[in-house]
Amino acid sequence: MIEQLETLSYWHWIILGLLLLAGEALGSAGFLIGLAISAFMIGALLAVDLVHDWQIQFLLFALFSVLASIVFWKFFRSQNTTDEAVNINNRAAQLIGRKLTLQADVDNGQGKIQIGDTLWKVEAEGDLKTGTLIEVYASEGMVLHIRAV
Repeated sequence: MIEQLETLSYWHWIILGLLLLAGEALGSAGFLIGLAISAFMIGALLAVDLVHDWQIQFLLFALFSVLASIVFWKFFRSQNTTDEAVNINNRAAQLIGRKLTLQADVDNGQGKIQIGDTLWKVEAEGDLKTGTLIEVYASEGMVLHIRAV
């Protein structure tokens, strides 16, 4: 076994890097990218003849893997927290900010409004008359909160 480790060449590390990238393509959520980068770096060090011992190769692979994973995590962390599709399944929240004209009166702060093909329950601060330009400013469950513009 030791004899096989002593015959490692840069091609072995490049192939390992490609296999790790293929594994990443199958869906490991970014974990294998740091390992693949590390394997490519060890392959490059071997290609320029800077590293010879297999023990040093594995030690550097472990070190570079941790460093590359940390750098990858810090670089892409902010992009993973922002999600444009946060309201994709919340139709009421998607309507916030929309301006409409009332088709029916809102009495005692309660009423209904048709938006598209859906009839929504609405709540307002007071009474609103038909034809009033309103804005949806909040939603609570399937109830839209509206106010006159």
